[in-house]
This record gives sequence, structure tokens and C-alpha cells, in this order.
Amino acid sequence: MGKALERGVIATKIDQRLYKNAVLYFIKYCNNRYLHQTKLNKLLYYLDFISYRDNKKSVTEDVYIHKQYGPVPAHADEILTQLKQQGAIGTSMSSHKDGEMISFELKDESQLDESVFSPEQKKLLKEICDEFGGWPTEKIVAQTHLEAPWFYSKPYEIVDYAYAQDIGFFRK
Repeated sequence: MGKALERGVIATKIDQRLYKNAVLYFIKYCNNRYLHQTKLNKLLYYLDFISYRDNKKSVTEDVYIHKQYGPVPAHADEILTQLKQQGAIGTSMSSHKDGEMISFELKDESQLDESVFSPEQKKLLKEICDEFGGWPTEKIVAQTHLEAPWFYSKPYEIVDYAYAQDIGFFRK
């Protein structure tokens, strides 16, 4: 994973095809009243960090930043923008507590290509939706704060994949 800071932007070689399809998968199969941007970020975190824990390679190849609500993938906004521009998804804003929440809608299901995933990746995607689909955002945020990757990183620093061994979900 090539990480470098270029003018304050994290440069890494992400796998756009897997990344976009993972986002579309989560929007299709985990999309309920709880799926908003913060929770989507956590689903991607579990996909990448559990994949790294088990295979020494993340799915999206993105880096995660330690933010207030847990680990945040550095390129998620870029991927969501592309998917929206391509007509694959729609977004809507709603008021929530002291801010706004962004919700997602799958607009063009034909853009989701599940064949890009290996059988092991498909299994992990399904396990993540089955486990976390019904969790409110606050619960999944709290869970990520208990795990070593977020706990041992500092605000606005890169969250180290080396700590993925601490995540206990879906152990083989």
C-alpha cells in the first residue's frame, strides 16, 4: 500500500472497481434507516481491516484516518461523488441532532457487479451486513472506538492496519 502525503492529501493506490462495488453492495444490502455516511464508513472499515487481518490485504486498499466518530476511509467521499455522477446512487440530506445526515439510494442496480469479489470477499460482505445492518450508527461507532486500530491511533493520523488482529468479528 503506497502511502504518501502530497500537499496534505493522502495518496494511495486504491482499487476503484472493488471500492465502488463494495459501496454499492452495502447500499443495496445494508441500506435501512441506519445507513448513513458515518455507518457506511464503518462498514468499509470492517471490510478492509478484517480482510487485512485474514489475508494481509485490504479490499479497497484505502487508508483510514482517525476521526471523531472512528476510522474514516480517505477516499470514500471521492468514490461516493463518482457513483453519484455516474447515476449509480442518489443521496438525500436530513437534519440530525446538531448537523445533517446523508442517506443513500441505489438508483442503478445494474452498476453493481458482485462478480468482482472473490468468494471470500462475498462471504465477508454478507457477514458484515448480517452483523451490523441493524446496528444504529452510535453503536457501531462505539464498537470501533473499543478496537485497537482506532484506540492506538491519534486524531487525524492514519489508522494502522497492523492492529487489525484485535478485531474479533468473523474469525475463521
